[in-house]
Amino acid sequence: MSNSKNSTITSYFAPKNVASNKSKTNKSGDENDTSDISTPSQEDQPEKTQNKRRLSSNTSPKPEKRQDTKPNKPSDLPLALSHSSLPKIWLVPASSTSPTLNLTYYTGPIFTAPPRTLLIHACNTHGAWGSGIALAFKQRYPLAYKIYNSFCLVTHSPKSRPVPTGTALLIPPVDGDLGHWIGCLFTSRGFGKARDGGDVIVENTGPAMEMVLEMVRRVGEEGQVIDEVRMCRVNSGKFGVPWERSARTLEGIRVREGWVGSVQVWDPDK
Repeated sequence: MSNSKNSTITSYFAPKNVASNKSKTNKSGDENDTSDISTPSQEDQPEKTQNKRRLSSNTSPKPEKRQDTKPNKPSDLPLALSHSSLPKIWLVPASSTSPTLNLTYYTGPIFTAPPRTLLIHACNTHGAWGSGIALAFKQRYPLAYKIYNSFCLVTHSPKSRPVPTGTALLIPPVDGDLGHWIGCLFTSRGFGKARDGGDVIVENTGPAMEMVLEMVRRVGEEGQVIDEVRMCRVNSGKFGVPWERSARTLEGIRVREGWVGSVQVWDPDK
């Protein structure tokens, strides 16, 4: 699986110390001698002083500052594996004799999986699971969604440092006793009308899937078992890419040593 590898300064200028200057002026005379000090009458005051506006007595509270809506990093949840978790060169060259990834097809809901199953779907890099199969994932796995959303918006930023497409995120089981791992393939940067073109999405699907398979191998080496890998017909929903195009790319992946060699494709509509 792919790693997917992340004040206002206020200056205070105090007024000159009038009292200090005054004491310097009287230093040579008697401190109590006020014979040379005259108090100007109101008529002698500058016009600005006489016409100075009184401060408003309005005590209405000041408006509160706008709350920051940026999501907080879910530090209380386990870390997911991302592109940044992998070394710079993580993909071992494949042999021409290596087998290719096998897809087996099933009918029914993908979520009726036993524990220790990995469920894979395609995602955007903006932290949104708002429609289609992604919304179903969000409703069933709210904590996994929180990790994905934070990864896109806090660890990364859609505008300044977006999650690289063609990478993946592997989220460990965090929602109840389901025991389901969640795999996110970042195949499109945007979503809706802002989604990437079909050619770009298909091109991103292969390396993203390879990264997930590598991640599965690595967590297995750490003693965390994933018995089964399921995926929906990625990219064929809201991304609008015919499944056959993504399937050809997936079936062309060369399986490296230690990788899962077969993935189940689940379709609830047949």
